[in-house]
Amino acid sequence: MVAIYSETVRSWKMLLIMLPAFLGMTIGIGASYLAGEDMTFLLVFLLPFVAIALDLMQLKIEVDEERLKIRSALGLLARKTIRLDEIKLVRISEGWMSCSGTIHYTYPGKACVLIERTKGWSISFTTNRPEELAEVLRTLGVPVVGGSP
Repeated sequence: MVAIYSETVRSWKMLLIMLPAFLGMTIGIGASYLAGEDMTFLLVFLLPFVAIALDLMQLKIEVDEERLKIRSALGLLARKTIRLDEIKLVRISEGWMSCSGTIHYTYPGKACVLIERTKGWSISFTTNRPEELAEVLRTLGVPVVGGSP
């Protein structure tokens, strides 16, 4: 399916939060190497740590004719697909911390989107283009509250 709406929300703050741990692991690997110690343990944990840090840096939101998809950069931690016919109501509120679903993907942004489903848990995420997202969802027949200028 071709995406009708696509947006990527990025957060460089996540990288800044992870930077001290990344530097600490790098210094530990260097010190272990210089001391002639085995670095296997540190290297084994460094690779997943870097993958998680990269994964948390961005969130991609796509809407096609049948689904709304939420994915993190690598799709390791955040990966959710919601069929549009499962959506009971979409609430769009100003401010990226203004809503909280059972499953919550938060990045600094302009607005927060809360999806109430007919079955399953509610889901919320951040968007920087709430007006466009609301218009696309309304066009596809999804009830939307808020999101207009």
